Amino acid sequence: MAMTRGQLQDLVSKFATDNPKYRDALIKDPKGLLEKQLNASFPDNMQVKAVLETADTAYVVIPHTPGEGELDDADLEKVAGGKMDEYDASCDKAIGAGNTVTVLNL
Repeated sequence: MAMTRGQLQDLVSKFATDNPKYRDALIKDPKGLLEKQLNASFPDNMQVKAVLETADTAYVVIPHTPGEGELDDADLEKVAGGKMDEYDASCDKAIGAGNTVTVLNL
């Protein structure tokens, strides 16, 4: 099962709250840390930014809206799977299945 951006954000927030070393690494190199943790690569042209909230400032992330001819996340997931789409390849049915997110001990 693919993780949504919201689920990923919730998970990263929990890790950053529970582990000060993770939080520091996330601030220093958010893209590198997430690529390592997810065992995946983001496109070279994609920026990943960490923004620190303070006691008196909260941020609202306004999601990207795809433009004309651009796929949204749901449509991209439909075409990105390739050959395995014709099989039941869900993680919960795999031998030794578990989370696809790696907990990093920093």
